[in-house]
Amino acid sequence: MKAMVLEEFGGPENFQWKDWPTPEVKPGEVLVRIRAVAVNPVDYKMRTGHLSIPLPDVLGRDVAGTVEAVGEGVVDFQPGDEVFAVLFGPRSNGAYAQYVSTPAAYVCLKPQILSFQQAACLGVAGMTAYDAVVNKGRIQPGETVLVAGGSGGVGSFAIPLLRYCGVTTIIATTGGDESAEHLIKNLGIDSNHLIYYQKLSLEEMETRVRELTNEKGVEVAFDFVGGDLKKLCFNATGFDGCVVSTVEEPPEFNFNIWRADVSPLFAKSGTYNFVALSARARNGGPNDWKVYRDIMSGLARLVEAGHITLPKATDLGELTEDTIRQAHSLLESGHVKGKLVLKVG
Repeated sequence: MKAMVLEEFGGPENFQWKDWPTPEVKPGEVLVRIRAVAVNPVDYKMRTGHLSIPLPDVLGRDVAGTVEAVGEGVVDFQPGDEVFAVLFGPRSNGAYAQYVSTPAAYVCLKPQILSFQQAACLGVAGMTAYDAVVNKGRIQPGETVLVAGGSGGVGSFAIPLLRYCGVTTIIATTGGDESAEHLIKNLGIDSNHLIYYQKLSLEEMETRVRELTNEKGVEVAFDFVGGDLKKLCFNATGFDGCVVSTVEEPPEFNFNIWRADVSPLFAKSGTYNFVALSARARNGGPNDWKVYRDIMSGLARLVEAGHITLPKATDLGELTEDTIRQAHSLLESGHVKGKLVLKVG
């Protein structure tokens, strides 16, 4: 088969469309003929070597396609099924290819109302948002929340999920007018509930949240950006508030949440949840992987029933060296709204 192969770390120009071994389906696995892929920030972090991986390799975690074959013991799928998959765990190769074989726990039937390109967007971003909002945030009807990074892939899933869960008020950060337009027009955020973080200091942003919540702070704050906006999330919660983050920080990140005399977490008896969706895949075994199917199925049901709408998806066309380089360049710019998808011939 053909695959987009990375042989050395560096810029997106290092991608090469070339021959790669066609995977053989193993017991417990599903072989998928890939029809569409979505691109995620973790992909370019791997490409640059920020997240070290053995090379050569094929990157990509989000796929949608048709089942080509199933391995011994697989009873939930059969050839011809339309599916989407997230490639967290053991797999033959990454998503930037014509085929992939992966354990059945990472595969889910595609909602019939979605195209392959739309279904490819459900994986990393949709599952991360679902885990953050439903499992970690444990959102209750009537709550007020803060979303730092609402216009990105995860945030664009999280906001519709929050509305479905009955959130009363959503406050969101934005980097500029383009992101603000996306949040208002595509995600329905009230323009008065936007915080322009590039124009305000951390203290000014916290003050704005307090004004919007009658000095109470939010019940839950979601950090999909990191850095100062993670600090904002901690500072903006009220008593017994919860911070949910998907972003790790470098060792030099200067923010102490452990000492009672300086920590906004201790001061308000708050809680902190870290969403690391791939942790079970990295550090667990087959019994731990079952949660992935639960999350995927839950997300698919909500989409199929029309309870949540998909975020904006930009289709960059067929997967080629040019389009994958364009996708990575756009992601690294930090100004992508929603998701980037590519078709696979």
